[in-house]
Amino acid sequence: MVYNTKYICTYNYDDVFNESDNINEDEMYFVRESIYRQDLLNILNVDEYDENKLNVAIYELYEKIKDSKDIMECAYKLAGNFLSEDAELGLTILFAYDYLYLAHLCISDYLELGQISEENLNNLKNIVFSE
Repeated sequence: MVYNTKYICTYNYDDVFNESDNINEDEMYFVRESIYRQDLLNILNVDEYDENKLNVAIYELYEKIKDSKDIMECAYKLAGNFLSEDAELGLTILFAYDYLYLAHLCISDYLELGQISEENLNNLKNIVFSE
């Protein structure tokens, strides 16, 4: 598994749609959800949406980042929302729609630099710990 630290998530960008697009909220959500799934596959370097392949990729990533106190703090918080103390579960939750674009920045920082930028970490923690 090679985590794609250079990939840029786009599902959350405001400019995914043009003002001239004549689509309703449901259609916008469908498009964003489709882009999110492709972003997830590209980040984890998985060629198809296969739960087993995604789980293997996340486990391999967990092994590389489990020493990151900051990422694990977020993972434990999210796992705790499901009455669990399983950091791998929490990491999996970090790849959910609401968190992926922020978690990806933090994970990429950690894998490339060995530390997470304060801005990226604060953005992630603000959403994880606001729930």
